[in-house]
Amino acid sequence: MQKMTLTQPLLDDIKITVTGLRFHGKVADYIPELSFMSPDLFAISCVSLDNSAVETGDVNQYFTMQSISKIISLSIAIEKLGMKEVFKYVDMEPTADSFNSLMRLEMSSPIPANPFMNAGAIVICALLQSSFGAKAFDEIISFTELITGEKIEFSNKVYESERSTSDRNKALAHFMKSIGSLPGDIDGFLELYFRQCSMMCTVRSLAKIGALLASGGISPLSGKRILKKNTAYAILGLMTTCGLYNGSGEFAVRVGIPGKSGVSGGILAVSPGNMGIGVFSPPLDSKGNSVAGLYALELLSEKLNLRNMGKS
Repeated sequence: MQKMTLTQPLLDDIKITVTGLRFHGKVADYIPELSFMSPDLFAISCVSLDNSAVETGDVNQYFTMQSISKIISLSIAIEKLGMKEVFKYVDMEPTADSFNSLMRLEMSSPIPANPFMNAGAIVICALLQSSFGAKAFDEIISFTELITGEKIEFSNKVYESERSTSDRNKALAHFMKSIGSLPGDIDGFLELYFRQCSMMCTVRSLAKIGALLASGGISPLSGKRILKKNTAYAILGLMTTCGLYNGSGEFAVRVGIPGKSGVSGGILAVSPGNMGIGVFSPPLDSKGNSVAGLYALELLSEKLNLRNMGKS
């Protein structure tokens, strides 16, 4: 099909089209504080490699990154420890299991399937805690600020809500410790995990992170290299195969570009060599992915021919 150009009217049209879908799905309530987010919210932002932005909707609405923050902690771990060392402790394989599943650890492998599963993200937090000690969360905040050029806050309300309803994540951590996959201070690892998930962002924040990855690790803000090229490629590969948990295959078919979701309703997507995309709408499908966000990205990918960028 003929590729369109990214414009304000194009994003506005997508917003109008997906409006009705916001009421299909359910706002996450297993973390009680998330349930207070209005299901009517919707925003999308596209940031190009020259740092220019086109966006529409509730673009100034802050929400917590949740699992999208796993991109940040994994990037730091790979940059600090190296690819080989990180992937001794966590695999890089997709799975049909839900994001907080314990089953594969018990039945198949003693290490988590990938670093975007909750179990894998807890392992990454353990590696960061071992490397940076009490300053591990400061490293995550500082790196996020470096990428986005924004002051990053975190929601204490969401953090406390998540920590008080964290039985499944505690079970994952204790099980991994029992089989020798997670030595050390479990409470400290979980504390870091809950804090990173509670970092606040907007859709533009997500799009800026996506633009960094789209450029192969060079900052659209400063023009300086922030990530090694191989780190950026590894993150994009994992986003493609594992970024939307057991909905990753559907996302690959419908949208066809790397993505990473969070249960607050955010999705970060990347059009390599082109732009980063952030989308937000709280109602989720049964797999924990934003219903309207998925459809908005499907429409954007179709209209801009993102899966075949650069080809006629």
